Amino acid sequence: MSLRKAYAATLQWLRMRRGLSQTELQAQTDQGHISRLEASTRSASVDLTADIAQALGVTPLTFLTLVAASHEGKTARSALNETLAELLVLGVLDEVLPSEPNKLVAPQSAAAAEKLKAVRELKNTGLSQLEVSRQLGLPRSTVGRLWHIE
Repeated sequence: MSLRKAYAATLQWLRMRRGLSQTELQAQTDQGHISRLEASTRSASVDLTADIAQALGVTPLTFLTLVAASHEGKTARSALNETLAELLVLGVLDEVLPSEPNKLVAPQSAAAAEKLKAVRELKNTGLSQLEVSRQLGLPRSTVGRLWHIE
């Protein structure tokens, strides 16, 4: 079963179990979108999934646990037990996780910054552009370009 179908089946099953109509979930999105989600012709964003879970009276984690269990043909308990075991192996079971991603520097940007730093350091020692080029193994054009950056 595809994950999208498991999502659709779980949404429909939980909505019906709670005695809610698609229209009653439309505060989160329109009824047509709920219908398309349940027909597995559309996917939901993480934010919409959280809103739908709240409207169904469960946490997003509970809803996604049910989706995962459905997808894998397991009970929610066995899915949670496997998840606990994985988190234990990863060593993050009791770790407080970041709530926002770190700002990452592209590898090319980091390499360029290192080159610029090396050129500046050697420039400050009094070496010429040619000497810096030879010492760092960089083309003279690269050293020349970096030489004049303030």
